[in-house]
Amino acid sequence: MMSGYGRQEVVIESPNHDETIATMPLESVALIVDTYHQRYLALMEEHKNMMAIIFRNHGRRAGASLHHPHSQIIATGIVPQHRRWQEDEAQRYYDEFGRCLFCDILKQEINDGERVVVENELFLAFVPFAADVPYEVWIMPKNHQADFGSITAAEKLDFAVMLKTILGKLHHKLNNPDYNYVINTAARYKADEPQLHWYCEIRPRLTTPAGFEIGSGISINPSLPENDAAFLRH
Repeated sequence: MMSGYGRQEVVIESPNHDETIATMPLESVALIVDTYHQRYLALMEEHKNMMAIIFRNHGRRAGASLHHPHSQIIATGIVPQHRRWQEDEAQRYYDEFGRCLFCDILKQEINDGERVVVENELFLAFVPFAADVPYEVWIMPKNHQADFGSITAAEKLDFAVMLKTILGKLHHKLNNPDYNYVINTAARYKADEPQLHWYCEIRPRLTTPAGFEIGSGISINPSLPENDAAFLRH
């Protein structure tokens, strides 16, 4: 228990009310990514901010309360158990094998190829091996980086290209579905850890968790990741 603390910022993405990242020109998407980066760095300069979550809710099923294109950044004074568990699992893998779990995932996906949706020089977009939901996509930097704040200008542009490409595929192939995306990045004091690797997680809202999922914590995904990736890839 602690007293209330936090910071919330809304990123207004466009002056056009009906526009979305999937339909914006690349220059606008690049500006959004650069804004994320600038605000992330500014928020993490404050000692009380233990982590910052950059996210976008698109559509009512994804929790969006405003129709105008926007995303949000929330900084918290704690690191929740959910994120600590992810960090602990990455640490356990590193201690056992001496390698970054996420770098190994990248190598596996590139070598396998079946779940890759698209890649460019600096990023890979793929449907994860055990995706929680249909058409879930991760965009991950090929270079090992624990912290979103450490990306370069070239990486920001390549990330913007990937983000627009994947959201464009979802928009056109799945009829503009509701979705959430989150930039998962290291918490404060872990920005240089060798076992952590930031990435963007995109989850379309095509299914609804029901009783079994709520009671067990186990996700039911009715589609195969390889088929989802092939559909988006082609």
